[in-house]
Amino acid sequence: MKIYFLLITIIQNIIAYEQSVRVTGRLMCHGHPAQYAELQLVSKKIIGGDAFARDVFTDPDGYFDIAGYIDPSTWSKIDARLYIWHKCYEKPYEHSDPCSQWFEIGIPPINVNGGPLAQKEWNIGEIELKDRRSGQELTSCS
Repeated sequence: MKIYFLLITIIQNIIAYEQSVRVTGRLMCHGHPAQYAELQLVSKKIIGGDAFARDVFTDPDGYFDIAGYIDPSTWSKIDARLYIWHKCYEKPYEHSDPCSQWFEIGIPPINVNGGPLAQKEWNIGEIELKDRRSGQELTSCS
C-alpha cells in the first residue's frame, strides 16, 4: 500500500503541475468600445469536466484582463479557451435583446504559464465584434 501511494505521488508530481493563463485585450463594436461584454476563461478537460472558469466583463472602454489557474490535482494540461458573449451585430439595427452572440478563441499552449500566477500575458489586441467569426453562434433567446 505504501509503495502504491508513493508511486501515485511521484507520477502526479511528474505529470501534473500548477498552470495559469492570463489574457488581455479590447473589444470594439462598429469602432466604439464594446462595453460590458462577457468573457469566460475555461480549460477543457477530457475527464472530469472543465478545470477552471473565470468570468469578467469589459470595462466602459472595452478593455478586459482575465486570468485563471489550475492546480496539479486535476492531472491534466490546460486546454484554455476564451469565450466571448456580445450584442454587437453586423448591422447595428439587427440588435434584439435578450439575444447574444458568442464565439471562442483557443489560447495557444505557448501562452500557458507554469505556476499559480501567470507571469506572462497574451494580449490579443483589439477585436472588432461586428465581423463574424467561424463558429460564432447566437445564444438561445428567451
